[in-house]
Amino acid sequence: MAQERAVNIARVSSKRQEDEGYSLPAQKRFLTNYALDRNFKVLQTFEIAESASKTLQRKIFQEAMKFIEDNDVKNLIVEKVDRHVRNLHDAVETHDWLMADSERKVHFVKDGLIMHQNSRSQEWLNWGIRVVMAKNYIDNLREEAMKGWNEKLAQGWLPSSPPPGYITVTHDGKRIHVPDPSTSKVIAAMFQLFLNPSQSVATTAHEMYLRGIRTRKGRPYAKSKVHKMLTNPFYIGINRFSGKDYPGKQETFISKELFDRVQQKLHGRRPATLKKHNPVFKSLITCEVCGGTITWQLQKGRYYGACQRLKPECKGNKTLREDRVEAEILAMLHSLVSPSRAIVDWVIEELRRRKSTTSETREQSLRSLTVQIDRLTRMSNELYDDKLAGDITRELYDTKRAQLTAQQAELEAKRNTILERGSNDLEQRLALLNLSQKAAELYQTRSVEQKRVIITKLFSRITSYNGSVSVKYSKFAEVIAEKSLKTRQILGR
Repeated sequence: MAQERAVNIARVSSKRQEDEGYSLPAQKRFLTNYALDRNFKVLQTFEIAESASKTLQRKIFQEAMKFIEDNDVKNLIVEKVDRHVRNLHDAVETHDWLMADSERKVHFVKDGLIMHQNSRSQEWLNWGIRVVMAKNYIDNLREEAMKGWNEKLAQGWLPSSPPPGYITVTHDGKRIHVPDPSTSKVIAAMFQLFLNPSQSVATTAHEMYLRGIRTRKGRPYAKSKVHKMLTNPFYIGINRFSGKDYPGKQETFISKELFDRVQQKLHGRRPATLKKHNPVFKSLITCEVCGGTITWQLQKGRYYGACQRLKPECKGNKTLREDRVEAEILAMLHSLVSPSRAIVDWVIEELRRRKSTTSETREQSLRSLTVQIDRLTRMSNELYDDKLAGDITRELYDTKRAQLTAQQAELEAKRNTILERGSNDLEQRLALLNLSQKAAELYQTRSVEQKRVIITKLFSRITSYNGSVSVKYSKFAEVIAEKSLKTRQILGR
């Protein structure tokens, strides 16, 4: 007689169930032993972990039922009814599967139920009651979860994962979101970058990838995700959850003014005044005395700029004239140009060589860290199995697990740092070097928006005092300026 075939489904839906012995490995062993006792050949075991979302749980359930249908399996083995069905849809699907073939059976081992087409009415009643109870259990879990969500929202915290630029930490026993020191500045720069006329959601997504902001799997963020990020009010202290906004307590690093300007660009609601007057240095220069932003007015065909003159020292300062400021900026751009093209070519080749070497080292480091993390994960799983089997005490388990968790967190932090830094830093330097050598020439022929891009790429700060300006080059541009100056001194130019 041919050996009957079977499929197992193992599921836990909460941390408490896992701690009480309903772990997936424990369920798998229990179901496998049941199949062996009845001489069933188990073709596959479908697992639904506690962390699975409702959508993913439903997907795995449907995959299991499809596998059973495609392979003409007659026996489905589950620990209990509530391990199998979570809603009436699952129950109806299981009922229809049983009714289509009299040889099909569902074994609910701990419930002592074996359901089939010809089960007695009392067994169908038992099944129906357990299905309703399972649904009620899930509904109650959701109600309790919603209570927790509402309370957390009332306290000013978001009960879900934060957007890019934030990490989750535990503070006073509560999980809250704080700015990520390694990515928050980059995200703030992305909001500012998006305002450049030449930038779009797509180009911003690409720039995020170049700067090391990627998904957990190391992939670039999709345009839809970047658009969601740019429109997320979480960055200005508002928690949006289930379509409603709640005041948040999280620390912010995006100003409301910057956020509003991004929304205006995204939704095409730019004020008419921005289109009428478009000075080159709008919002780019600050007063050296009071720190206020220089604003511009059009008078007799020229733009003149001044701060709000909030301090007495500012009142005696001369106003800026846009054409004269441009002349100063152009002279500074010329100072970036190296008098020796051979030196520039040598630097470019050196950067490319470093990129190749850095990429190989980076990949080797990532592979090594991944192997170590996987090893610790296996050790943690084996340790949990030892606890369930009673081979070690709960105290020893907690101690060892804490040690493994700390080691794994340290390794994952190192891996994340490498992923965030990426291998594109040298690519950015190469692009900036090329721009620095052409910026003076390009600046004179470009549009207002393109001039702003050149300025923001090469200068980190521009301040004014008494009618003139001083600049601070961006980090790498400053190095280029120093090298160009030394080269001119050596060559006597």
